[in-house]
Amino acid sequence: MSSKQTQMARLQAAMRDCKDPFSFFLLSLLAKLVIALHFKKVDIRGKENLPAVGPFICIANHSSRWDGPTLGRIIDRPANFMVSPNELKGLQGFLLSRVGAFPAHPKLDFVSHVMQQFKKGEPFVIFPEGNVFYDGHTHAFKKGIARIAFAAHQNNIEVPIVPVGITYEKGIAHYNFGSAISIEDYVADLQINPAAASKRLTTSLHREVCYLRSELGCLADRRQLEQVDGAHFIAMGNADFMATGSLNVPTTCPASSKAATCT
Repeated sequence: MSSKQTQMARLQAAMRDCKDPFSFFLLSLLAKLVIALHFKKVDIRGKENLPAVGPFICIANHSSRWDGPTLGRIIDRPANFMVSPNELKGLQGFLLSRVGAFPAHPKLDFVSHVMQQFKKGEPFVIFPEGNVFYDGHTHAFKKGIARIAFAAHQNNIEVPIVPVGITYEKGIAHYNFGSAISIEDYVADLQINPAAASKRLTTSLHREVCYLRSELGCLADRRQLEQVDGAHFIAMGNADFMATGSLNVPTTCPASSKAATCT
């Protein structure tokens, strides 16, 4: 067997659901301890937007290796995470597989795997940028998130999408969860032009996360929204507001004067 065949066999084996209650309990305790030691505080906004039961998709920007473990602790029930195949090697790979991690690879049927987990009532966490970026702004989302959302609809699985914006500043982790999003408005487009529907949904979800980070004071993402909306600012009282129009982003977004360290 060639090295490529061996690698693919290893990745296919990693697509199995290896979670178990005992491992989840122990690794959750370990993650809780490590996170408490690393951060001064984990500031969580909008946690009530996370469904307590049933499947959902959680989308977030990816600016730190701490994003996945901290999200897992906040969700606090068995979930599934799409990660780089390089993360699933050795002891780290063994441990990650026990908390629901599986490899992102174009030759693997990750959509069917996620559908199986949805049918078990489990959440799915994805970082649609596709990589960790340290340059302070949320990069364009890849279309895998749209594939999964539309596949769930076609399988008659109701799966809300919960966006979250993440920033880190002076030892404090900030997690801002937005209202759950339905894809019903995109289903009609899917029948007419699947590629256009996928692009529209992906772009809208990206803007949701940018807005949630802008609420945390991230000026880089606020500027992204400004550029998309034609730099249209409206003066309202003593504050400036930026006109937007996506799924849950309100007609006017508060333009915070406080700059956060967007990492």
